[in-house]
Parts: sequence; C-alpha cells; structure tokens
Amino acid sequence: AREHVRVASHELVGDAPQRVLDGEVSGRALQLSDEHHLERQVAELFRERLVVVAVAVQLVPLPAIVRDLLSPGAARLDAALHFGPRSAVATLSIDPSSTVWSLAVGVTIAAVFWLARAHFEQGGLRQVCRGLAWIGLALAIVVFVQRFTSPHLIYGLFAPETHTSNPSPFGPYVNRNDLATWLLLAVPLVLGYAIGRTIVITRGRRWSGVIDRIVDPRMVLLLGSTVLMAACLVSSLSRSGVVGLAASLAILAATGRRRLGTTGSHALAIALMVLLMLALPFVNAGAMAFRFGDALPGDIGERVNIWSDAWSMARDFPLAGLGAGAFARGMLVYQHVPRTLFFNHAHNEYLQVLTEGGLLLALPLALACVATLLTAVRHLRRDVVAVFWFRLGALAGLLAVAIQNAWDTGLRMPANAILFAIIAAIAVHRSPHSTRGD
Repeated sequence: AREHVRVASHELVGDAPQRVLDGEVSGRALQLSDEHHLERQVAELFRERLVVVAVAVQLVPLPAIVRDLLSPGAARLDAALHFGPRSAVATLSIDPSSTVWSLAVGVTIAAVFWLARAHFEQGGLRQVCRGLAWIGLALAIVVFVQRFTSPHLIYGLFAPETHTSNPSPFGPYVNRNDLATWLLLAVPLVLGYAIGRTIVITRGRRWSGVIDRIVDPRMVLLLGSTVLMAACLVSSLSRSGVVGLAASLAILAATGRRRLGTTGSHALAIALMVLLMLALPFVNAGAMAFRFGDALPGDIGERVNIWSDAWSMARDFPLAGLGAGAFARGMLVYQHVPRTLFFNHAHNEYLQVLTEGGLLLALPLALACVATLLTAVRHLRRDVVAVFWFRLGALAGLLAVAIQNAWDTGLRMPANAILFAIIAAIAVHRSPHSTRGD
C-alpha cells in the first residue's frame, strides 16, 4: 500500500524531496489502515446486532394473521399445546420465557467477545492463556478424581438433575460431550502458546544452549495442562470430542508447516504424536472401541430420527423459527419416536439454529461465522511468530468445535459459550505485535 501511494504522490508533486514523501506516505498508510480497521469493526458490530435483533424480533407480539404468514406451523402447534381459542396476538416464539433467557445469554456472550477483543488488542493475551491453562489443569484433575471416587455425583457431592436413572457426570458437566466442547476450545490454544514460545526462545540458537530456558515452570504448566486436558477429553469417550481433537491437531500441523519449514514440521508432527501417546493410557480401549464400533450404528439411527423431527419443525417454521431456546417445547408435538427418551436438543447445532431461528437468525449467524473465519485468516498471514501460534490455536479450537457441533450442541452450555467468545476474540483481535517469548 505504501509503494502504491508513493508512486501516486510522485506523479502529483514531481520533484519534491523523497524523505518528505516517505513521511507523508507512511502517515497516510497508517491512517488508511486505521480507517479500514474502524470500518471492519463497525461491520462486525452491525452483524452481531443483527443476531441480537433477530432474537428480539421473536418476542414482538404480532396479530395472529401476520404470525401465521411468517410461521405456517404456528396454528397446528398452538392447537396441540393450548386449550381454548387462540389468542388474537402472539409472539413468533412459542416459548417466550426461554427466548428471553436466550436473548440475555446472547447479549452477554457478545459483550464478553467485544471486551475480550479490546483487552487483547492492548495486550494481556499470554496472561489470559496461562490462566486458561491453570483452569484446564484443575478441571482435568477434578474430572479424574471425581470419576475415580464418585462417578455418579458432580464434584463427588451433588446428584445431577437428569432424567437418566444412572447419571455419569464429568466434573462439573453432566454430559461428556459438553465437557469435550470446553476442552476442544482450550487444548489447541494452550498448545499453540507452547509451540510459539518454544520457537521464539530457540530462534537463532543451538538447542543445547536453550534447553534450560525452554524447560522452565511456565513450559511445564503449558505442556502438563495440554497433556492432562487431552487425556481428560479422550478418557471421556466422547466420539465427537475425539474427532474434533484430531481435527484441531491436523489443522495446527497443516497450517503451521509453512511457518516451520521441513525440519520444524517434522518436529511438530513428532510432538503431536507424543501428545497423543501420553493421552492414550488414560483411555478405556474396550469402551472406546465399543462406542466407535458396535454402539455407533444405533446412535446414528437415533440421531437420524432426531434430525428428521427437527427438520419437520424447520420446514414448518422456515422464516422466523420456533423461537430461540424453544426447541424442547416444539418437540412435545413433533417428536415421533417412542417417548422413552425426550429429545430437548437437535444434536446438531446448525439444525437447531435453523429450527429455533429460521432464516431470520441463521443468515446473520452464518454471516458472522464466515466473517470471523476470513478475519482470522487475514491476520494469520501477517502475524509475528508468537501471535501467529496463539491465533492459529484459537482458530483450530473454533473449527474443532464447528466439526463437533454437527453431532452435538455443546455450545448451549453457558460456560462453553463464554469460552467460545473469548477464543473467537483471540482469533480475530488486532495484535499489538509483541514478540516477547514469555
């Protein structure tokens, strides 16, 4: 950009001193960069507001005739869920209280994202990631201790509120897949921190002279947390979690190889293999084989039944959906498989968004996701080494959860959604370009 403006300036002013032009061009390039950054922030804020407005619109009372036009299945659902005549005025959401809660959670997540992004653009990225490493380490220890001492009680103290006769919580999580979602977000980021820190410390130095600098308390924390979190994830026997973890490591290796070169890429591949080897002893191999083998066909059939019923709802409420958070209420009518189990989630985040929000919510969310991915990739191309690995780790975690959410809905847990917002802020923040290796 600087060279293009320099040529244009030379054509306009002729023989002006070059050093004056350089100063003017540098200032102009910086001004243009700031203006483009501001424009992108305004566009991103507009997209996020579209999502919030889409949910808020579902709470606006509308005449029944307008509601029926926007939601063709509303009349049938009202007749099944309510006694007596239909109200002349109703909201697009069939469960307004759940939609209000979803709106509050959505606003909170958006606020966390913007606050975290502003914080990272001023610094503090390493401190937050180290804090996440400590939390992940503590979480893994709690899960292992709880599973060993009292496998049916949360923290070994509390009975989970669930309809299952034999609950099997994992630390603070009732569901193994929800735990896997949190770990999928955390593991690649902490691992990326460790990789970037190692590269910065060893650059231009002999390995024999930097081993003592690499193996310090901070690196022990990062690697220990990564290994224990990965072990916790695979020991949970979450199939979608294991697939997501493998995908995140593949993304780290494939994308990072351009920065590492041949030797560095081989070293990274070996390191990732060592990570998996350290995690495997925590796996019940027989149970994992059963979940990926004999149990998988039946679970796929169950998922297909859920997706079929969810698609029926999406087809009857194509424009505005049932209402954010209203999936469970809709399934009271639309679930056609035996009610020995009640399905309160679609077990597919994309289908659930389409069912609850219709095109009104799905389109802004899809736009925001695509913009996040493009922004992260654009920053990756010009990041310095340390920041590159933070951002790549964050992006790998987001993509891993995106893969997992084709099978589960782990982001429905507020704790997971908050961490997702923080990781997304890392992926798209405008780095201050610090190159310290701490």
